[in-house]
Amino acid sequence: MWFMSKIANPLVRLILRSPFHGMLSAALLLITYHGCKSGKEYTLPIQYAQDKKTIYIIPGAPENKIWWRNLCRGAPVQILLAGKSLSGEANVLQGNTCTQLIARALDCYMQRFPATANNYNIRAGHDGSFDRDDLRRAASSTVVVCVNLE
Repeated sequence: MWFMSKIANPLVRLILRSPFHGMLSAALLLITYHGCKSGKEYTLPIQYAQDKKTIYIIPGAPENKIWWRNLCRGAPVQILLAGKSLSGEANVLQGNTCTQLIARALDCYMQRFPATANNYNIRAGHDGSFDRDDLRRAASSTVVVCVNLE
């Protein structure tokens, strides 16, 4: 974790803010938010999938990370996406209350990054579509940060 927070993330932030952002911005964006308690501003490079004006972020090992918990109550965020600064509202989706929406987010994310389907035991059909039952099963234990862009 030290390497990521002290070396890799600052380097990726620098590239995403530079004219060379195209090297990474197809898969990564920068999300800026404020801590709930401290009010401190944080900016993280994050892998994402986009569906029109909605950005889906699936935190890896969410039980070991805290950043996404700052977005649980509908937090305003700034997104740097492909060199453009955008505003939005982030909400965290988790549990059985919004399984359909999480399954849709997973499907969008898996279409973008098919190799991640293995991490969730989601099977792909011959046509490239993902098994609906697998998506619904995975949705019940997945955390998704959903950013609605303005």
